[in-house]
Amino acid sequence: FCAIAPAMPRKSLRRLVLLAPLALLRPARLFALPEEPRVEFYTMDMCPYAQRTWIALEEKGIPYSRRVVNLKNKTEVDWYKQNVNPLGKVPAIRDSDGTTLYESEIINEYLEQKFDCGPNLMPEDAAGCAHVKLWNHHLNNKLTPAHFTFLMNKNDTADAELQKALEDALQYYEDNLQGPYLAGNFSLADVSALPFFERLVFSCRKFKNYEIPKRMAKLQKWLETAMAHESFLVTKRPEQKLEEVYKMFLSVNYKFGGLNRN
Repeated sequence: FCAIAPAMPRKSLRRLVLLAPLALLRPARLFALPEEPRVEFYTMDMCPYAQRTWIALEEKGIPYSRRVVNLKNKTEVDWYKQNVNPLGKVPAIRDSDGTTLYESEIINEYLEQKFDCGPNLMPEDAAGCAHVKLWNHHLNNKLTPAHFTFLMNKNDTADAELQKALEDALQYYEDNLQGPYLAGNFSLADVSALPFFERLVFSCRKFKNYEIPKRMAKLQKWLETAMAHESFLVTKRPEQKLEEVYKMFLSVNYKFGGLNRN
């Protein structure tokens, strides 16, 4: 579900330059930065995993160039696999020193450790760092598959059970949230979760007439607070595009695991 050129989010002004074999997008920044980008960021327009890294780059104010990979173009894919990510997935980055990485959580930890600019996105203590990883583990292994399975279900008799599984996964957030953010201050736990909650809230409302229960007050407050972050707002996906993606998934009975899990 990639697009050659993304829609322009608000507060972001971009100049499109054609570079064989990829398109290069350099967005306006939230921070005053040097002219030359430090990081090449390879992405697809609607990928939530790539959006994680986009949020991290924006939050820390790291100079970057944004390259949108067209996975429908064999020439681009072959070049990308050979030169950037042999798995052919996004996101990936190439640092100015030549370091090339893929897998969103690995990339984001690298960015946090490598660059001193911007706010710290990991706690300073070992227990805090472990809790960030536990949040991400729950997101990746419980919430995301529960959401996708519920959304894709077309068997009415199974809907109640699948909705309960989703609410059980959501309840984990309600039970474990202690402050305005998942791990104290805004962290890589929030960065990882936001693209998936953006899609969960929209898709369940649009296609299942389902809302996160109001009784989950701490979860609702976290969503309100975290989604107000500028780094999320400039990466937020247009609802029209989200609708197109999920209509496509529903039309072909997409299964979780067929997604670009990266």
